Amino acid sequence: MTTLNDFDRVLGEWLNEGPNRAPDRPVDLAVEHARSHPRRPDLIGFLRPDPMARPFRGLGMGLRPAMILATLALLLAAVVAIGVGGPKPLVVLPNPSPSASPGISPTPSPTGTAPAGILVNLTVAAGQPQTVDVIDESGTLLEASSGSPTDGQGFPSDSVEVTNIDATTLQLGWAGFPCRTDHELRIGSDGRVMTLVRPPCDGVTDSIGVDRILILRFSEPIVAAEVAITIQ
Repeated sequence: MTTLNDFDRVLGEWLNEGPNRAPDRPVDLAVEHARSHPRRPDLIGFLRPDPMARPFRGLGMGLRPAMILATLALLLAAVVAIGVGGPKPLVVLPNPSPSASPGISPTPSPTGTAPAGILVNLTVAAGQPQTVDVIDESGTLLEASSGSPTDGQGFPSDSVEVTNIDATTLQLGWAGFPCRTDHELRIGSDGRVMTLVRPPCDGVTDSIGVDRILILRFSEPIVAAEVAITIQ
């Protein structure tokens, strides 16, 4: 303690011997230089470490709390800017598939449709009306119509006579009782095999038959000799 007091005493005596006031010239030059060279503001000066400051002992990196908070604020602002200006996420809504109703089984669609029939009112010389329903399974029949038979019986009653009118047209002729009869002619898938269904007559029948003539026109040539017709 004595050594320190002696040093302070000697230092105080030396300072007292010197001048007590600095010259004005250096001070004036310093003020003039400061006015003519103003310092620009440092926008990130608060982030720069102060070499004269004592390090913050709470962190191993020696960073000041203000610097850490400022860095976090900048990062948060950048994240918000990216989130606001970036592309909006595409939201795809699920497309619910239709569910089958419980207890209802699907009905299978038919693989094919039944051939449509052509109903022909046959012209007869005498007796009651006659019809024939022509059902084509070959898909080649274009038209079915009635011929004009003459009086009397010119065709057989137990078979059908087939002749060609032209290359694609056939004439079918047969005889039967003059009572009302609704026939059915079914043409097979090959267009050559046919079946004539002739139901029995109801009521009084005459022993003299009347002719029926049916005209069939096809989409392709057909030969009468190749056609086979069965009466049922």
